[in-house]
Amino acid sequence: MSSLRLIVAPLLSGLLCFTLAVAMIRHLSFAGNLASVWPANAVILAQLLGRPRREWVRFLVAGFIAVTAAGAASRGTLPGPLGFAFANTFEIALAAWLLRGTVDADGRLLHHHASVGRFVVCAGIVAPATGALMGALIATLAFDLPIGISLATKFSADALGLMIFTPFFFAIFHGDYATSIRAASRAERVQMLLLHAAVLVVSLGVFGQSRFPLLFLPMVPLMLVAFRLGWQGTSLGVMLVAVTGGVATFYGHGPVSLSAGDMAVKLVFLQFYLATVLMLMMPVAAALAARRDLIERLSESERSLKLLADRSAIVLLRFSAEGAMTRVVGDASALIGEGAERLVGAHVGELAAPLGQALFAAHLRAGDSDRPVTIEVERLGGAWIEATFRAERDDQGGFTGSLATLVDVTARKMREGELARLAETDELTGLANRAGFLRRFEDALANTSAAGLSIALIDVDRFKSLNDELGHVAGDAALAEIGRRIARNLRATDLVARLGGDEFVVLLGTAEPDVAQEICTRIVATVSARPVDLPLGGQAEARISCGLVHRAPGQGGIELLNRADMALYAAKRGGRNQLIAA
Repeated sequence: MSSLRLIVAPLLSGLLCFTLAVAMIRHLSFAGNLASVWPANAVILAQLLGRPRREWVRFLVAGFIAVTAAGAASRGTLPGPLGFAFANTFEIALAAWLLRGTVDADGRLLHHHASVGRFVVCAGIVAPATGALMGALIATLAFDLPIGISLATKFSADALGLMIFTPFFFAIFHGDYATSIRAASRAERVQMLLLHAAVLVVSLGVFGQSRFPLLFLPMVPLMLVAFRLGWQGTSLGVMLVAVTGGVATFYGHGPVSLSAGDMAVKLVFLQFYLATVLMLMMPVAAALAARRDLIERLSESERSLKLLADRSAIVLLRFSAEGAMTRVVGDASALIGEGAERLVGAHVGELAAPLGQALFAAHLRAGDSDRPVTIEVERLGGAWIEATFRAERDDQGGFTGSLATLVDVTARKMREGELARLAETDELTGLANRAGFLRRFEDALANTSAAGLSIALIDVDRFKSLNDELGHVAGDAALAEIGRRIARNLRATDLVARLGGDEFVVLLGTAEPDVAQEICTRIVATVSARPVDLPLGGQAEARISCGLVHRAPGQGGIELLNRADMALYAAKRGGRNQLIAA
């Protein structure tokens, strides 16, 4: 299906391009060869805009074939149409390349002043001038037309065609018209129809008579269309005026026929008139579209703010420069503990500690910074609040206050705490792992006010033989049970961790070496008191070797661990299942 669409879209675009080219050559051509308006190029350009460049080739080839076929069918010759097709294809490709990026993130064309100016320069001047130069040379060589007249006619025809018809075809191909009609209410659809009908009726009335110069009249309904329907409606309205005026002028009707000169001069005057209408309407429509987008974004922001205030644990606070709360949005009572009526007018420092002091300090920091200031505060009761302050300043840059967003991050802090705990927990035994031990060990070394510190390194005796004979399941069960027996003999302030394999470490906070030795002696005895029950049946003897050292004044962590390791080695070398205190 996707492959079929890749073929159908260029094919249909080529057929539309062919139809328009034939109609322009036969009914709106100057001197039988150059049309006064050329919308065929706009068909292909509208397809290229908003599409990835890898898809451009198919549409450019379709347009080249369509223009060649239209010229050959209308003029009965091939060399000239081939040259015109090459010039038109180059012009389309150049315009598409120059206009890349003019379609906004929502897939809309010409919805901002910058994109309108770029569109006028690229599609109304640069690309048509390049195509006109090539086309004029071909017209001179193939049809013996004056190069000056051919250049002027080709340029104005291509420029008008691209600027008038590209937005119209873009809205059709990309579904903008269909989307607008579906989204509109019945009354809005009737309004669309009546406004465009008014443009058409006024245009037919103006160009259907040749007595009065009423070319200004179509501007009235066009302005109404621009104000009520935006750029999409304006592009369709301008196209209706262009088609009506072009057909009427070519057949000798309308106010343009009142001008002096032959048909060539009248067609040039019509081109100038249409260009004037287009240049007047495009900025107006773009400005109204930008204003409508701004109003819509503001309304959406207001709705979002109300939704946040009603349904989430977010509170917005506005502070004066002195720290008084001037506005409260959201359920402040649930997050702060005070209702909005109590907070407005109160100083932030009056809130319960430590929240009030922390918020006031962040408010002052925001006044001294050009960047947002974010803090996290734990309220009494364990709830966590994240507050982000942004400074508000006057035209001279003076600090006039701040706007703060307060969010309940208790759940996140709990998840972070759980993740931190898991990161420091041994999966097999549930004890602390190496990372958890090192953090506690470093904290203990840095705590100069601590009473004392002892380290015991423990190794399971003949654990490799147990693993080899009974399997890893039995080995894991033995390690888990030994870890539990060690932990049962420790105080709340002590720590046991599994370093890896069959190695454990005990951190003892005590100023008395005898107390540490008593604890470790009890650990060795408890572990070997009875065998370990295995999950698949049977039992295994459990014995450990333990090396204990007490930290000397000024001793570093590496040296302390090295001493404990030497004591452990002495215990294993001395017969295992024992404690060696060094």
